[in-house]
Amino acid sequence: MALISKGKVITGTDAKKNLVDKKIANETLTEQEIDFVLTKLRQANYKGVEFEMFYNVFTKLSGLKK
Repeated sequence: MALISKGKVITGTDAKKNLVDKKIANETLTEQEIDFVLTKLRQANYKGVEFEMFYNVFTKLSGLKK
C-alpha cells in the first residue's frame, strides 16, 4: 500500500529545523523543568558578580512557578 502525501514532504535538516522552531520554541517551561533548573542553580558555586546574575535568574524562574 502506498502513502499519499497531501503536501510537501520535508526531510533531513529542514525537517529538524521545522520541528525545533515549531515545537520547542513555542513551549513554556513546565513546573518540573523550572524546579530542575532552580535545583541546579542552587548547587553551583558563585563568586562576586556571578552571584548577582544567579539571584536575578533565580528570582525570575521562581516567579514563573505556578
